[in-house]
Amino acid sequence: MIVEINLLEQKEKRNILPYIAVAFFALLLFIMAIVFHAQKTTLVNESSRLDEQILQVQREQENLAGPSEGDGTEREQLKSSLQELKSTIVPTVPVVEGLVSLLPERGFFESFALTSASEVNVNVRFDTIQDVAKYTHTLLQQSFISDVELAGVETDVVDDTEDLYDYQPRYVASYYIVLEEGTLAAEGVSIQ
Repeated sequence: MIVEINLLEQKEKRNILPYIAVAFFALLLFIMAIVFHAQKTTLVNESSRLDEQILQVQREQENLAGPSEGDGTEREQLKSSLQELKSTIVPTVPVVEGLVSLLPERGFFESFALTSASEVNVNVRFDTIQDVAKYTHTLLQQSFISDVELAGVETDVVDDTEDLYDYQPRYVASYYIVLEEGTLAAEGVSIQ
């Protein structure tokens, strides 16, 4: 048996674990620096964008607030127009109720149109021509009406084959009525 004796020293293997640990921590620090830089950049960009929006809103507020100081005349015009409109409002519901209450038992409104602040066009259905005359006379006696004009009376043809008890109004009277604005404003609609 032969014994080998090596008189040369063997080189010790280097321990690379500390180098790997240092490289890992350096890489980790580098990645963290990149992430923080990216977040800082996005926050700075968002902050500048919000500052621009704030300035834009302030400019818009100044633009909106600026003209309102000089528009006192326009506001006054609007107020006067509103008062004028309020003074010319015709209470249509009381007028319609008043006109309907004057109808005979079998009288019906076919149409009602307010053509101006004090003018009304009405088409009314009646059974007899006497009902048309009575209604016209009754309208002329009302204080809230200044003038009544019977524009025309049309006759609807009724079939003889229809049931005698199924009676339909035959006459359609067209009225042009002028309302008394002063009376409407002061007293409203009062039936006489």
